[in-house]
Amino acid sequence: MENNRKTARKISRLLVVLMLIFVVSPLSSKAATNNSTVPQIDNVKTNVITTEGNDSVELLKESAPNSEVIIQIPSHSTVTILDKGSEYTHVSYDDPNTGEALTGYILNTNLADPTQSTSDTSEANDDKSTNAAEVKDDKSTDTAEAKDDKSTDTTVLEGNNNSTASTDISEQEKQSAATNNVSSDTSSTVTTKRLAQTKTVKSVVVKSDTEISYQALQGIALKSPTNVYQAQDANSSVLKSYAQGSLLKYEAPVQQWYKCTVILNGKPTPGYIYASDVETTDDSENVLIGTALKNPTNVYSEPSLDSKVLKSYAQGKQLKYNQQPKTDWYDCTVIINGVATHGYIKAEDVENVTTEQKSLKGIGLNAPTKIYSKASDSSKTVKTYAQGSVLKYKTFTSDWYVCTVIVNSKKITGYIKKNDVENIVDSQQSLKGIGLTSPTHVYSKASSSAQVLKNYTQGSILKYKTFTSDWYECTVIVNGKKITGYINKNNVENIVESQNSLKGIGLTSPTDVYSKASSSAKVLKNYAQGTVLQYKTFTSDWYECTVIINGSRVTGYIKAGSVDNVVSPQQNMRGIAQKSATKVYSKASTNSKVLKSYSRYTILSYKTFTTNWYECKVYVNGVPTTGYIQKGDVSTQKEINYNISLSEAVAMQMKASPKADGLGTVDATADQVEYYLNPNNFAQNSSEYFQFLLLSSYSGTTASELNNNILKGEGVLEGHGQAFITAAKTYNISELYLISHSFLETGHGTSQLAKGVKINGVTVYNMYGIGATDGNATQNGAQYAYDHGWTTIDKAIIEGAQFVSNNYIHNGQDTLYKMRWNPAGMEEKGYANHQYATDVGWAVKQTSTLSALFNELTIYTLLFEVPVYTL
Repeated sequence: MENNRKTARKISRLLVVLMLIFVVSPLSSKAATNNSTVPQIDNVKTNVITTEGNDSVELLKESAPNSEVIIQIPSHSTVTILDKGSEYTHVSYDDPNTGEALTGYILNTNLADPTQSTSDTSEANDDKSTNAAEVKDDKSTDTAEAKDDKSTDTTVLEGNNNSTASTDISEQEKQSAATNNVSSDTSSTVTTKRLAQTKTVKSVVVKSDTEISYQALQGIALKSPTNVYQAQDANSSVLKSYAQGSLLKYEAPVQQWYKCTVILNGKPTPGYIYASDVETTDDSENVLIGTALKNPTNVYSEPSLDSKVLKSYAQGKQLKYNQQPKTDWYDCTVIINGVATHGYIKAEDVENVTTEQKSLKGIGLNAPTKIYSKASDSSKTVKTYAQGSVLKYKTFTSDWYVCTVIVNSKKITGYIKKNDVENIVDSQQSLKGIGLTSPTHVYSKASSSAQVLKNYTQGSILKYKTFTSDWYECTVIVNGKKITGYINKNNVENIVESQNSLKGIGLTSPTDVYSKASSSAKVLKNYAQGTVLQYKTFTSDWYECTVIINGSRVTGYIKAGSVDNVVSPQQNMRGIAQKSATKVYSKASTNSKVLKSYSRYTILSYKTFTTNWYECKVYVNGVPTTGYIQKGDVSTQKEINYNISLSEAVAMQMKASPKADGLGTVDATADQVEYYLNPNNFAQNSSEYFQFLLLSSYSGTTASELNNNILKGEGVLEGHGQAFITAAKTYNISELYLISHSFLETGHGTSQLAKGVKINGVTVYNMYGIGATDGNATQNGAQYAYDHGWTTIDKAIIEGAQFVSNNYIHNGQDTLYKMRWNPAGMEEKGYANHQYATDVGWAVKQTSTLSALFNELTIYTLLFEVPVYTL
């Protein structure tokens, strides 16, 4: 009895299959319509279908995108349909490894149509050259391709995938068309004429009496139904019919008609579609692929958030849609109850996937670093990696990378959050450095929590390559084998690429040279404080040098803080001795031998050397010897104390009839005298401070600098720079002062005395206004020049300087201030005497010019002397 029931069930199932084949594959040439009865498919066996790049399908515990995966079912495995839903089908699968019957859910798009006939299979949705497809909810897909279309250029967003024979008969024709390699007719039903743009243009060669190249097209059925005729005649037999909105493929050999192929009784049959019955899709639209950003990401019936939500997708889902110019919406097509329906996605709800993916390599930053099933951190984690693991991936979106991982020996597409990895540099650079830590670790991964492969002592010289922002890559030998390792950047310091030779002095007592760049390393040699040493740049804290040990040259290291570098280039300078015994030492150290001493206020010549020392030459027993002066022992300024008060000095000056103007016609007040007489009224960094500049020596300029930067365009003085230098060196006077003085007295080389005045038929010149007393200044000044034989400009410059030097500069009045006020004379005699001018502003009036002259030069020395009056 039980055997009879089993036999009856087998016969019943066979009849169901035969009925399905009969419904799907009509035996007549009459039009096949979309009004067939929907067959019962529960408990029918079918095969699983994988997507491109995958060889297995997930069996889910629940009918949800983020459900737990029970097992990976290999491609083309057989499952039994228990109950078919709108997106997921409840199936049973016999695991061949364990023999266990497993039940779970599979996406509809991962199942072959159980009603499909091998002799009459729809070519519309599985044609390997089709240009339209549906987005799948396959968690391991790399790009959202639908229905196993391997060359899809446009994807129709998936809706409820329970399309049946009654909804779309052409779904059952695709396999045979693909097998016979003929143009297919795609039959996804849509509610509007608009579908995603596809790249449909290709050349199809048809053999006939002549060889003709046709254009392959794709379009939408406009009529209900849209017929395929046997001939190019609307009165001919109808081979097949499609619902309005079906996506069809055809060729265009004849005007007003398109040629196509349909499957009848399992055989490809040529047919024709009237041109006005279809609308060819527009190739000008821009197809985009992106990922859903929101959870959920909605597809709306209209480009409005207030419109009906047609379908929703999980965050990270890959979608395809069309670019709409000048709008913030994309349009797309979703499948709802087997019908292709036009919809809209808000542009800000998706992010486009990069069109040209770039392969990258990086390291995991997190512990662990997760690989997700979708481009969403709320999706399932398919795999994890330890911090510092080297990973390979490709660019995907602004926040995500796409990669391939192996799970249960199967390749699966996954997604890595950009913030969870750091890219390895494109072009690695070889470097050399020293270990900073004690010890310096080399790790198996770019993570301080990874296994330590090897240790090095502090200061060891290591070789490595750039890797990431925080890590270097290196090779170490472990048990005789080369192994790749990683060094934390903070644990090493790079050696300078190009070493510079330096010279300096030892600062410590003693100054040590170590065997490694570490103060805990062995000391090879040491030197006395102040010893001049030679070395090369190495790292920020260490110098490299060579020392002689037992007659052999050995590389050593000096701590940067233990030496002070000699400045380069060294500059000649002059200064004023500040101590009663200003010492010159044999080394740049106060602990060294004293070579010579100088009294306070002695003007000394020396060169820049280090931060705290000057270098100089002194004669010891007639032999020139290099010595060193401590910087604090000399200065560019000195103060001279006078034993008179400022008020006493003002009273003395008032008795000498001071003037408030250069012509000597306006008497000065006591307040005016006090202002110019008081040194405290003039700031050290001001131009007026130059009235305290010592004028008693050559300032160290060059003739070319004077001619090019100062004397150019200055009347008859132009080009006479060498004369001023000769005068300065001959009479120990500042050449800048002489120029400033001549500018003031000759109106910048334009006065009559400067250009020449004839006396007794001889032209004479006067550059400093010497003898040009009030009343008849020009005649008196010319007579003075005639009496002294100043018959050329150079003679007037050089020999006139002798008068200024002898009578003022080297007579104790070696600043403009002392030339005007002569404080030493007031202190000695008790009244104002031997003053160069009566104008209270005479000294200050020259300082702006003098300061400007020095600003035009690059080579000079400034020494100042400031008077100090008692209270």
